[in-house]
Amino acid sequence: MIAAAYSFTKAISNWWLLIWMAMGQVLASYGTKGGRLGFVMILMEPLMMIVAVYVIRGVFRGFTGIYGTSVFLFLASGFLPFYLFTRLSSRSQKAGRKRGLFPRLSALDMYIATVLVNTILWLSMIVLVFYLMWLSGIAQARPASMVNWIVPLALLIVLAVGVGMINSVVGRFFPLWLTIYGFATYGLVFISGVLHVVETQPMLLRLYSTYNPLQHGITWFRLGVYGQYPHNFLDRDYLIKWALVALFLGFVLDRATIRRGDQ
Repeated sequence: MIAAAYSFTKAISNWWLLIWMAMGQVLASYGTKGGRLGFVMILMEPLMMIVAVYVIRGVFRGFTGIYGTSVFLFLASGFLPFYLFTRLSSRSQKAGRKRGLFPRLSALDMYIATVLVNTILWLSMIVLVFYLMWLSGIAQARPASMVNWIVPLALLIVLAVGVGMINSVVGRFFPLWLTIYGFATYGLVFISGVLHVVETQPMLLRLYSTYNPLQHGITWFRLGVYGQYPHNFLDRDYLIKWALVALFLGFVLDRATIRRGDQ
């Protein structure tokens, strides 16, 4: 029994070593197209989007649907979890189409390494942005509930990984789908409660927003930020079901296509 336990521990240790090596490969891939600061530019995109919308809001005073005393905090609490989902799903779908540099790395190892690297990067950035907002004098940037702040982010990560794996499988048969999905995700910003409180949206957009699991994740996240955020259309169970089903389908479809030799 001791020998078996030792062998198991050694196998886990060797596997984690491979994961760490794969994480290094994933992190290095950020600089392939954008140089050494390639991943910094990717992380800066949501911040630049927040600033752009903030400036536009200053020009057009009729911008409504904002909650709280800080427009920047409201926009950040919408764009940051939204980009967490879109970037993680995009990276996950690309991970399913790549081979590791090391012979023993499997496709599942690359998925795990990709998710870990991107999760650490994006969560670190979200924490840093909220901390800097709090230091700058925005008191509401300190979350009212850490549970309601962390749980929706975790569910959005699970949902992103599942959607990314599903897209990777679809992309093996229809490569154009990945391009279509990439453009479609930007349109989701208007029905995800990013720019407005859902209750203040026009009826048609509000209807689409209630069917969008991202909206429930963002609303739940803002509830953790503000504590008293309007959440009449928040359905936590709906988001949980979407996240778990997407991850299950993504894993099953990915394993099935691999066994058929599609990867």
